Amino acid sequence: MRCTYDSGVPSGIILKPMKTIGRLLNMGKNSAAMNMAIDEAILAAQKAQPNPTLRFYGWTQPAFSFGYFQDITAEVDVDACRADGIELVKRMTGGGIVVHGWELTYTLILPRGTGEMNISDAYHSIGQSLGKAFQQLGIPTQCYAECADSPGAVRNSTSRAEANICLTNPAEHDVMSDNKKLAGVSVRRNRNGIMFQGYISLDMPPSSILDRVSKHPEVQEMLREKSTAINTEGRSIPRSALIQAISETLNLGIAFHSSELSLSEHVQAKTLAETKYATSGWNF
Repeated sequence: MRCTYDSGVPSGIILKPMKTIGRLLNMGKNSAAMNMAIDEAILAAQKAQPNPTLRFYGWTQPAFSFGYFQDITAEVDVDACRADGIELVKRMTGGGIVVHGWELTYTLILPRGTGEMNISDAYHSIGQSLGKAFQQLGIPTQCYAECADSPGAVRNSTSRAEANICLTNPAEHDVMSDNKKLAGVSVRRNRNGIMFQGYISLDMPPSSILDRVSKHPEVQEMLREKSTAINTEGRSIPRSALIQAISETLNLGIAFHSSELSLSEHVQAKTLAETKYATSGWNF
């Protein structure tokens, strides 16, 4: 999940936060539509009331999220996914398909400001911070930029179908483990703020779910071979420990303190979920 989607702001810059206070939202599970709606509501609120926000959240049932430029019907068997109870939703951000329900999902939302930071530097900071969090938990990882030239390293796929699946298409500054992608992030920037949507593979989804990620049997097999998660090799890291480690190591000059979604954000999110993210017009 590593793609910039721009919408009418100067290219190549994002907010570089000064030492300030932000919100940490450790939220529960929501539907796929509501999760995407909450992110958009927080992003929209940044213009009137700047409030850096780091949100962790879960999913009420298995889901696939798709990058803004993807055609869902071209990627998966929609009817089969629905029959298996897999929710399908399109993100505001770019990138490929992400499997939800077994990972830790997070969103980092920052207001616009006078301080500027190169997009690549922002990805680098996030990747390095995640690497430090994993190190604290005893999880061996590397940045993709560091391991991409090593023997046996994963390469960007030349297969269109493979490249459209986030777990098989690492990009610079993504976090790798044993030459397999462990964490990815994508970004959406507009005049209200900038939003990073990221995931960290915590547990491996069952094969029955991975088989629905692509219509192509060869890609299904490849996905099983190239996927990895934190809780392999005998590890059992709880979600709470991962959240705490990331909150402590995220190096953006912001102190995130536990908080809650505002009433106005909640109301707007509910409206967006019903009128946008749960509709065929947006998703298909």
